[in-house]
Amino acid sequence: MATRWGICGAGKISDDFTVALKTRPTEDHQVVAVACKLEDAQEFSRKHNISQAYGSYEELARDPDVDVVYVGVIHPYHLKACKLFINAKKNVLCEKSLAMNTKEVKEILDSAKKNNVFLMEAVWTRFFQASVEIRNLLAQEYIGEVKMVRADYSLPLLHMSRSDQKDLSGALLGLGIYCLQFISMVYKGEKPESIQARGVCLAIGVDETVAVILKYSKNRMATFTCSAGVELHSEAIIIGTEGKIQVLSPMWCPTSIIVDRKETEHPVPERCLSLNFTYSTGKRYEIEEARQCLLKGLKESPVTPHAYTLLLAEMEDEIRQQVEVGYSQDCQRNMATRWGICSAGKISHDFTVALKTLPAEDHQVVAAAARKLEDAQEFARKHNISKAYGSYEELARDPDVDVVFIGVIHPYHLKACKLFINAKKNVLCEKPLAMNTKEVKEILDSAKKNDVFLMEGVWTRFFPASVQIGKLLAQEYIGEVKMVRADFGVPLFHMPRSDQKDLGGGALLDLGIYCLQFISMVYKGEKPESIQASRVCLETGVDETLAVILKYSKNRMAMFTCFAGVQLHNDAIIVGTKGKIQVPSPMWCPTSLIVNKKETQYPVPEPYLPLNFANSTGKRYEAEEVRQCLLKGLKESPVMPHADSLLLAEMEDEIRRQVGGVYSQDCQ
Repeated sequence: MATRWGICGAGKISDDFTVALKTRPTEDHQVVAVACKLEDAQEFSRKHNISQAYGSYEELARDPDVDVVYVGVIHPYHLKACKLFINAKKNVLCEKSLAMNTKEVKEILDSAKKNNVFLMEAVWTRFFQASVEIRNLLAQEYIGEVKMVRADYSLPLLHMSRSDQKDLSGALLGLGIYCLQFISMVYKGEKPESIQARGVCLAIGVDETVAVILKYSKNRMATFTCSAGVELHSEAIIIGTEGKIQVLSPMWCPTSIIVDRKETEHPVPERCLSLNFTYSTGKRYEIEEARQCLLKGLKESPVTPHAYTLLLAEMEDEIRQQVEVGYSQDCQRNMATRWGICSAGKISHDFTVALKTLPAEDHQVVAAAARKLEDAQEFARKHNISKAYGSYEELARDPDVDVVFIGVIHPYHLKACKLFINAKKNVLCEKPLAMNTKEVKEILDSAKKNDVFLMEGVWTRFFPASVQIGKLLAQEYIGEVKMVRADFGVPLFHMPRSDQKDLGGGALLDLGIYCLQFISMVYKGEKPESIQASRVCLETGVDETLAVILKYSKNRMAMFTCFAGVQLHNDAIIVGTKGKIQVPSPMWCPTSLIVNKKETQYPVPEPYLPLNFANSTGKRYEAEEVRQCLLKGLKESPVMPHADSLLLAEMEDEIRRQVGGVYSQDCQ
């Protein structure tokens, strides 16, 4: 009697899996149903001659003719999909990795045990004939005692739509799992005594490259490297006291091994349709393993048992912790980040409007405070906020506030930050973080001492356009960057404080900081070798115009102009050896990019109330960054770390020193 398969997902991996199924005898395996968005499921069923196409996974779960479901959705959705089918008493073969972390893996395993169904993580490599031969050789101690295992798997993945999105991918879960499972297979599921890991991450927190050393009992070792940015040999080697086994590329779907210099081929069957991935017909081996387990009444595979799956998740969690990669799945669900708003001014209004463009289950504004109670009450009425305080101290004492947005003008940032930080509140503070380096250091030290999260609200960095710039630079899309230029000029002096020195007025701290942070972002927080600045001042001592040249290592340059008296083009450009990236106006809240003459739009959401400043709903991106950092237990953002805030202050101080710009805060 044939094993009747249902396919969950109509993507590339499901396509290849179904092609692999067709290499098996029809009397043993039949695909009877597929589920996805209905039009996709229907197209998939036509392509693969499948009788049933469903527009929801729930319909597939209810199909009485399905014996086992192959879960081919991407891994952030494995938990939900697995539990759906398992609770429907369906046997499950789920693509690796089984889930995003140990907690989710345990939840799936417990569900399978409770429902008494078969469950297997589809670590397909283990079932290839070459892998079977390796296990046979190790069982015979053909190469003596194994002392060292090394595996490498690297492939340029960042061009794929999801590969540079933090909660959807990363080198470890996308590639490194193959190396880890190989090592675990060789060492027969033994837990390593220690793990040491280092990684390189993209600006958005995705692990691009990870290198790991594992130490096992009896002085046995293992190492692996995985990279989603470049291509390596992608092979593996097992070294024993009496010989070695080499697994040639592709080690993740091996078709040949070399044992003591003798190569043996283990080819996979030819395909009936084109494939998306290398040697995918090799999935036929895990398919047959699932059938044999079902025929024997087993609930897990002896080749990749549940204990192995759990160990893989535990090792992945430890590695991610060391390289500081966290996913939203690592954190408690359904807990909204509760915001308090410090000040009832224009910027606080816009920030609160931006927050309302995010899901209410993720972000809630629970309190607002102003120096005058009536202002706070009016703000609360306008934005439907439950609590209004007439002092910042009351807001600091509110136990229902997780994080405070500080929207007061920057001469008061030091006092406000320290008030909330000392009250153990997490803080997002409008830029600039403070008036000078001394104040910035005082705030950073306070945050470290109180063990709270702190981020300077350089909102530009979190816009999708800025994220795309980071990706392009990481890929060296325009070659080596040689020059960065930014300009920001708008008439500000109609605003009451803009020409007042004691209120922090001036072009540099109000406008120039956007140019400086942009340059610093492009040059990855590097300190310039030299700065040359010139300015034009008002009679009040406030800088009206600034022009600055920055020289970096390797003969790289940057320059910016900021002008509080007239309108400039307000754009930016990054010039590399192979092209350029243009950021059209408004460069400080960008919604479009021109890359080598091709323009892409990145619109921001519409506001529910009128805004005071351009594109302010884009503050939603920095708000979500704060939430993600809090969920992961981080004390600073990897996109806008404390070191970058300190560098900005140091550069601003140097510019002001050269042009003679002094605030009262600069003096004792």
